[in-house]
Parts: sequence; C-alpha cells; structure tokens
Amino acid sequence: FSLARGCISNARRATMSPFVNAPPERASNRAPEKVRAKTAVAVPRGPITRRQHSLANKREENEKRSLLLKLNDDLLEKVLSFLPGRELASMETVCTHFRYGGWLAANKAPMPEVSAKRKLDALELGDMPPGFKKMKWSRKLAVVEERETPLTSESIAIGMWVRVKTEMATVKRLCRGDGEDQDYAVGWEAGMDDTIGKPFLVGVVSRAYRKSPVVGLSVPNGLVAIAGGRFPTYGWFFPLEALEHV
Repeated sequence: FSLARGCISNARRATMSPFVNAPPERASNRAPEKVRAKTAVAVPRGPITRRQHSLANKREENEKRSLLLKLNDDLLEKVLSFLPGRELASMETVCTHFRYGGWLAANKAPMPEVSAKRKLDALELGDMPPGFKKMKWSRKLAVVEERETPLTSESIAIGMWVRVKTEMATVKRLCRGDGEDQDYAVGWEAGMDDTIGKPFLVGVVSRAYRKSPVVGLSVPNGLVAIAGGRFPTYGWFFPLEALEHV
C-alpha cells in the first residue's frame, strides 16, 4: 500500500507545474510600444484664436503702409538705434516683422530687442527691483530711460519702485535740510547709508508740513515705522528730491 501511494504521489508531482506557488507576475511599467513610438507633433505656427487673427490682419495692413520695411537690414538697424525704449517696445504690436516669439519663419531675435540690448550693455544699471530680469530688453530700456525724468508730487505713488540717489552728500544735505527753506527736516540716521543707490518700494507718501512730499521707503533694516497697522512696515523717510526713477 505504501509503495502504491508513493507511486501515485510521484506521478502527481511529475504532472504539476514547477511554478504553482510562484507569485503572480507584476504588470510592466513600460508604456505600450505604440505609445512609445509616437513621434513629436510639430506645434502649429500662426494665429489660432479669433483675436490673434484680427491682430495679424492689422499688422499686415501696417506692413503694407510701412516705409521702414522697404529698407535693408543694415539701414533698419541704424534707424532703430535712435529710437527710445518705449518706441522699440511698441513696434512688435504693430508689425509682425518685429514681433518677439511670433510666427516668423526665421527663429532669431528681432531687431528692436537687439538694439535695446546694445543700449543697455553700454549703461550702468546698478541694483534693480525684482522682476526686472524677466522683462524684454525693450521694456528694460524704457524703465531705465525714465531716470532722466525727475519725480514729481503728482507722479509719486504708493506701491511704485524708486531709487535713492547715488550722491551720498546730496542725499544727506536734503535729509538734514541744510540750506533749504522747509518746515522740518527728515533727519539722517546711521543705517540710511546702506540705501544709497538702491531701489525700494514706496510705503507711504506724506504731504503734510512740507512743500514737497516726504516718502517712506520700505527698507528691510529700517528702524522707523513708516506705516502702522497690525503688522507695521519699517523703513526710512526721504524727501522727494532725494529719490529718482529706478
């Protein structure tokens, strides 16, 4: 009986699969062959939306009436070198030939951006406010060219960026009120030396007790509370004449 039982177990063991107790096979993480073999589809170039079509039609009409496009590239670059940054920044909106990142056949930097970059390379910018690096070159040039326009009591506003002038002796004299007919002086503290030539955000504009406004700048290491509230803003006060555009 034991011999017959052993023969039956041997026969059963011979017919069984050797991987009966093996764990189930895990699904592969690889994508199917058809998905992996798909080629990249080229992004369509040209106007897509209705608004883009209308703007493209307006640019085509401007190109037909433009006299600049009749010049060759060398003369066109020389003409653009005399234009200010604000004019260079507006050229891409009126002509497809100067559009940055548009649907041109040649993938190269447009002439207005190249001309603005050349002008900026010849200037000393100094410290600039955050977000300046992400601007286009023509827009950067327009911001820098505003330094030639002095700040006025009508143009200064809360939330704009201004720069403390680079002449420390002049800024000190204006803050101390030496030799000027004014109601009171802002004063000069030791920590205000670090603000010379740097841009700061306007936190408050006070037009009381003076002929020209007093501007409170938000400075990280400032010791004067220029704006109250639950979380006051600290910085320094400067007369308007000691500030300029960034």
